[in-house]
Amino acid sequence: MLRQLYEKNSLKNVVDENNNKVGFGFSLFNRLGTGTIEGGFTLVVDGEEVQPEKIRIEKGGVSSRADEFAKSPVRFTVGDRISFFIERPGGLQPGVHKIVVKAVTREYGKIEFDFSDNIL
Repeated sequence: MLRQLYEKNSLKNVVDENNNKVGFGFSLFNRLGTGTIEGGFTLVVDGEEVQPEKIRIEKGGVSSRADEFAKSPVRFTVGDRISFFIERPGGLQPGVHKIVVKAVTREYGKIEFDFSDNIL
């Protein structure tokens, strides 16, 4: 059920002003219910855990690294969107990629879900 948080087709490579792939990003959109994220964000991409300092998270126009985001609880209410940017020179290769999202919430404790999407 948590897989529904993933915003379909949001997985995309990110390019800089010189059109170099500098990483990739995706979004979560809350259609389920309110929760409070207390930290513990972990991303696993195609079986490889991403270092927290390589992850930027944006919610409501405020952006921070995953390890900074974890320092103070964040409400994730219905209708909220959280965007992720993962620094990875060269981005993701074309094809299907599996991403596992892990976090700690006040209401539900540790949560984990995965999704797969295609980079064209």
